[in-house]
Amino acid sequence: MSDVTSEVANRSSEAEPEGTNKAPTDPGRRRSSPVDLLERYGLLGLLVVVIVVFSIWLPDTFATAANFRAVVTTQAVGSVVAMALLLPLVSGRFDVSIGATTGMCAIAAAATMSRYGLSLPLAVLVAVAVGLVVGLFNGFVVSYLGVNSIIGTLGTTTVLGGIIAAYTHGTPISDGLSPALTNLGTTGLLGVPSLFVIAMVICVACWYILTQTPFGRRLFAVGSNLAAARLTGLGARTLVVSSFTLAGVLAALAGIMQIGAQGSADPQVAGIPFILPSMAAVFLGATTIHPGRYNVPGTIVALLFLGTTVSGLALAGASPWVTDVFNGSAIIAAIAISAQFRRRRTGELDIGS
Repeated sequence: MSDVTSEVANRSSEAEPEGTNKAPTDPGRRRSSPVDLLERYGLLGLLVVVIVVFSIWLPDTFATAANFRAVVTTQAVGSVVAMALLLPLVSGRFDVSIGATTGMCAIAAAATMSRYGLSLPLAVLVAVAVGLVVGLFNGFVVSYLGVNSIIGTLGTTTVLGGIIAAYTHGTPISDGLSPALTNLGTTGLLGVPSLFVIAMVICVACWYILTQTPFGRRLFAVGSNLAAARLTGLGARTLVVSSFTLAGVLAALAGIMQIGAQGSADPQVAGIPFILPSMAAVFLGATTIHPGRYNVPGTIVALLFLGTTVSGLALAGASPWVTDVFNGSAIIAAIAISAQFRRRRTGELDIGS
């Protein structure tokens, strides 16, 4: 079964049940050529160029250890959010509710400590339980009720946003939180910010699940070609539900980390703008390292590229709106580049759906 699953996952002809949510399938064998190397490592090279340019331009502010620590700390929560977005995308679905779930879980954890006086471990368990339930609900709605994943999770986003607003009235929760959590954003391990270390551990775990386990290979098979995956006997519905459930758990971890980064649980985290950089990184990451396939290393490189560029622009005096324009443009560019890669390999370019 594992051989058949791997074969399905690597097929270049793909079914697109929700075409706007999928990267093109992995092309399998690649030719060693300059173009291939440019596809794989072009974004990594561009990251190096950005660092060099801003370091020369702003040596006193950008090219400092404090700035680089700030960049990786800022991207720590975003990387876990990106992993939460990545899992459903691998299965061919898109979870718009990740931001709202992150915010909801942060509020749940903070309320557990602030209002009910419970310990940090119990608060973490409550947040993870909330994320798991939300993810399970999303997976059920998409897999068993046949609701489009964008529409279904957009509805979940609206519901969670309403619950957060009703509970917090727009006020962050900062009293009664565990110092072990609120100080997490300022502590480090051997000079590396603690939040970044935690984020990288989570990212490595996601990489292992997706690339080294039967579950990950089957998930890629479902996202690559749903019809062929069903013919091999894979439980497509169960796999999709599992991807949404794991995404909910990761969103809960991101919510807890966000408290550590901010020192409070902010209801504004629930908005779409919060996940926009992570969304851009996931799609941009699908154009590098393993072009045409959502992948963890590419996503991390894309996050660092986006975070470093935004930091440089901010230090150069760019207006705040430039960040939104940059992240939105990155999403459009990433999807367009992926489409061109697909056309180069298959000779076809589908109409966007």
